[in-house]
Amino acid sequence: MRTIAIASLAAVAALAACTPATYKDSRGNDLVVSLDQPNIQDFNQAADKLVQSMMVSGVLERAPRKPAVMGISRIVNDTSSQFDTDQLTKKVRVSLLNTGKIEVTNTIGLGGTPEDPMAKGVQDMKDFESGRSNKMPDLPDYTLTAKILENRASAGDTKQVSYIFQMSLTDTRSGRGVWEGEETITKQGQKNTIGF
Repeated sequence: MRTIAIASLAAVAALAACTPATYKDSRGNDLVVSLDQPNIQDFNQAADKLVQSMMVSGVLERAPRKPAVMGISRIVNDTSSQFDTDQLTKKVRVSLLNTGKIEVTNTIGLGGTPEDPMAKGVQDMKDFESGRSNKMPDLPDYTLTAKILENRASAGDTKQVSYIFQMSLTDTRSGRGVWEGEETITKQGQKNTIGF
């Protein structure tokens, strides 16, 4: 009987310790911060700062056509975490498209693979029907590349990780870089008893 009472008290205590799930603002300050991987707020902050840097640079004002056409090139995750790099590039694309100064091509992709195969198929069919199938495709004015790096350090019980978001815009006419941006997000916390 005593064992049942103790088990019941333990179950009640466990239930009382549970916190119900709640919605949070994905740009708020009360989100979970992890040192083991970039968080949603890291991608948000990096994308916002990189787009702002590109806009301030005035590079899109000098584009050969307006709006300029941009292709997405290689995006490299060079961290110890596995994550979809679209968490960064999609936010950048959305922000750039919303400025009205740039459009993104979805029918030309890295390695000849279009991002949107259906749009590419429709474009090819329209070109064939109009007799323009031998015409040079509409190439982007710029290509966007990015790399995400990490740097880890520790001192005593404190560990620190920095995620470095690097981005470059290349003018396809000259092959030269016309804008580069870098945003570093640094986080600190106490070491876990297991692992780094």
